[in-house]
Amino acid sequence: MEGFDLRTITLTNLFLCVLLGIGSLVFARVHDAFHSFRRLGLGYFLLALAFILIGLREHTSNFLSIIIANTLIFIGLSILIIGILEFLQRPYKIFQSITLFLTLLLINTFIYFTYFDNNTNARIMIISALINGHCFFIYYEIIKYQEKMYKMFTSFLGYAFLFCGVVFLIRVYLTSSAPKLLNYMDGGIVHAASLMAFQLVVITSCFTLSWSASQKLAHKLEVQASIDALTKLYNRRAMEDFSYKEILRAQRENTPISIILMDIDLFKQVNDNYGHQAGDKVLQEFSLRLKNSLRQYDILSRYGGEEFMLLLPNTDSQIALTIAEKLRLTIAQPVFEIKVSPPLSVTASFGVASIQDDNINWQQLVSFADNALYQAKNNGRDQVQLHCAEVHPLNTNSTQTS
Repeated sequence: MEGFDLRTITLTNLFLCVLLGIGSLVFARVHDAFHSFRRLGLGYFLLALAFILIGLREHTSNFLSIIIANTLIFIGLSILIIGILEFLQRPYKIFQSITLFLTLLLINTFIYFTYFDNNTNARIMIISALINGHCFFIYYEIIKYQEKMYKMFTSFLGYAFLFCGVVFLIRVYLTSSAPKLLNYMDGGIVHAASLMAFQLVVITSCFTLSWSASQKLAHKLEVQASIDALTKLYNRRAMEDFSYKEILRAQRENTPISIILMDIDLFKQVNDNYGHQAGDKVLQEFSLRLKNSLRQYDILSRYGGEEFMLLLPNTDSQIALTIAEKLRLTIAQPVFEIKVSPPLSVTASFGVASIQDDNINWQQLVSFADNALYQAKNNGRDQVQLHCAEVHPLNTNSTQTS
């Protein structure tokens, strides 16, 4: 086919590998967490060097253009696969050891079929079988990848490797029964197809992993935007997002919704007497005790400073009171695991508000919980107070607490 001879495709693969290698290394430099892209870049550059040597077949020695070139192809593909395994967080040490053994086997067989029995067909079948094995192996590893967020991208990459493996398997079969080939560059369509299949793998590996990495970065930023760095709980912004969804659900299903607003008692004295590092540790253990005492569908956030909020879907005022009292006792248990002298005990005050209505106003519900919390603190702290919106509708200005 005019314009699609082996030399043209080899040259295309060369430029493609160089560009993708540069892109991968730049990506790894910008995003240091993705070490696997350094391996990808190295793999692409080794493949590019291999294609340079193959293109120089008639202008350099057989050792460079046949033995070294094919060895670099196999090593480059192997490093590419190791990079993919590292990105997918799959083990690769055994694969690495097997690859080393196969590389030594490749070098020895290529030396034999170049200098002792010059047989181009045998060399083609050997390198094709090795590439086929690698492609099937990484396809199997990719289809086992269970992270749903990136499954679409990785599945596409897996099918690209499967297709490439099938093409190289067909190449082995057809080459085994073909007339002896004197010059690889004079090979027919099956050899051109194998290079194009290899090209597909090279392109797909770079772009699918780049897309997946971008999704990971976006997800990480989303998590950082919604998680409080100190306590690892949701922050106020995330709580407001959750509240919007839960209120819509409560209105749609006509179910109650409750919130508990809680505040660490005399927290300023902890910072003043023990220091801010101790204060941070109190906040962390306070958060941990709360998390370990909640139901799976309850939503807990650090609402600001030493103030925390718990959103309780499908929960009426009596159950919310029971939960708040359980949390109060959990927090009051001695002693917080903080190495200070004298040992530090912590209590908290709790304000509870509940509603079951067709028209739920989130800000007013929070305001009622805040009023109940103020009453708990005003009555001596370390207690639970209820402001029940089932009794005092949200469209009133009442601030009465129970």
